[in-house]
Amino acid sequence: MERLLADEAATIAWGKLLGEVASQGLVIALYGRLGAGKTSFVKGLAKGLGIEEDLQSPTFTLVCEYEEGRVPLYHIDLYRLGEQANLEIAMFDDYFYREGICAIEWAELLERYLPDDRLIVQLRDEQACRVMTVKATGPLSQSIYDRWLES
Repeated sequence: MERLLADEAATIAWGKLLGEVASQGLVIALYGRLGAGKTSFVKGLAKGLGIEEDLQSPTFTLVCEYEEGRVPLYHIDLYRLGEQANLEIAMFDDYFYREGICAIEWAELLERYLPDDRLIVQLRDEQACRVMTVKATGPLSQSIYDRWLES
């Protein structure tokens, strides 16, 4: 699927729709340049899960855990680790298999360690809008993806 997103509010809205249908075990791999909207998308995801807390990018803490929603959310941001992220896989691996949803910004830095079944969200800027491309890679992510598009 490819969608044109007019602004940050649209990015948040699509994330919120996903959060409303997402279920535990979902891993979301987020790709895009700095400022492409990855954190905005996760903010919407959190809202859709019923998380009231103001979500911040975990660039310096690496992981933020939000337990108060319908399903726990584990928000990982690998930007600060850069190419060294793969050396820290033991720190993140557990989050991929918890009973929650794991959203990973800069997922390309752990590409070979990510679960095979994941939702890939690519955000990029094009002229006057943002473009979101989404792909499901397994049965769980495909089921959630289908529900997301129906909503």
